[in-house]
Amino acid sequence: MTQIKNLCLILILALSLPASGPNAFGKDLVISPDMQFDYALQCYQKKDYETAVVEFKRFAHFPRDRRAGEAGFMGAMGLYQLKRFREAAGAFNEILLAEGDPVFKEESYFMQSKAFMGMGNLGYARIVLQNYLKLTEDAAARDRAHSMLADLEVQSSRGMDLKDLEDARENLSKISPEGSAQYLAADRADILDKALAAPRKNPSLAGLLAAVPGAGFLYCERYQDALTAFLLNTGLMVAAYEAFDQGNEALGGVIGLVETGFYAGNIYGSMTAAHRYNQNAVLNILGAQFNLTSGLDMENKAWSIGLKYDF
Repeated sequence: MTQIKNLCLILILALSLPASGPNAFGKDLVISPDMQFDYALQCYQKKDYETAVVEFKRFAHFPRDRRAGEAGFMGAMGLYQLKRFREAAGAFNEILLAEGDPVFKEESYFMQSKAFMGMGNLGYARIVLQNYLKLTEDAAARDRAHSMLADLEVQSSRGMDLKDLEDARENLSKISPEGSAQYLAADRADILDKALAAPRKNPSLAGLLAAVPGAGFLYCERYQDALTAFLLNTGLMVAAYEAFDQGNEALGGVIGLVETGFYAGNIYGSMTAAHRYNQNAVLNILGAQFNLTSGLDMENKAWSIGLKYDF
């Protein structure tokens, strides 16, 4: 009986010990580079970008695999798709600094520029493409860079700076005849020419005309604002005059102080109206062929207008 108890105890202890060596099927579980890369790629294709980024990073632990450059690029693309633009820009920069496949290096210039655009940093986005133009002689790549630079200049202008629109026009003119059709360079240049020729108002002249209340707004074709400014300022001037004329200097002083604020606002508002007139004149033309988006850039705390041509 004691022997049976001892045998049962040995059997229980044996079953409770952790398994070591081969698994239940008699083979070790080994993850090959192919398995890891394929899994990461499947995650990316299924738009599970969070998992894809992690799995492409894990793939980097496989030494000297020919797909290391592609894995790094796809990981950076995952960050871009997740709108983690700052991290994506850094990841693309690592590819640019490392020795690797020139195809992924070339694409990283364009994607890093797009990542900076996503961050709202149009200046850095422009610099990346300008630097790339100094490094490449490939006609197709140069066409693509000039096309993106044209879009960047249009976005930078926001309808206010003609210099940016002129720079955009110049970039389109540098696209080769072979790339012109692909990027619709002639059509886009024609739109920019119309925007550059759009009627404009002189903000300084608008402010000068506003010396007569409402005249600045009238010059900017803001007729309702012109009438409001004229009636309000004229009414306050008359009220202040009558108060002083009746010997009520205190009331006249208060009304005069209020009128000074409205009068200054009339001048400032007229100049602002001229700027807005010029902006709207350009955006109305660009809006015929460009997609306009506007919104608050929370990271940079600025209101932005985006312009992107469809091609």
